[in-house]
Amino acid sequence: MESLIKNHPFIDGNKRLGYTLCRLILLNNDLDLIALENEKYLFIIQIAENKLDYKQIVDWIKNHVVE
Repeated sequence: MESLIKNHPFIDGNKRLGYTLCRLILLNNDLDLIALENEKYLFIIQIAENKLDYKQIVDWIKNHVVE
C-alpha cells in the first residue's frame, strides 16, 4: 500500500488501488479494517503526503484490524 501510494506508478487511482489491495490481503487472511470512512480517507491522504512513515502505517493498520 505504501509503495503504490507514495511512488505513484499509475496515472490515476494509486491511492484507491493501494487501499483496495491492502484490504483484499487482509480479507484473504480473515481480517478486516474497521474505521470510519473519514478516518480511512485521512489515513490514505497522510500516506500520500509523506506525513506517515512505514512504522506509523503499520501501527495504524494494527490498531484498526479485526478478525
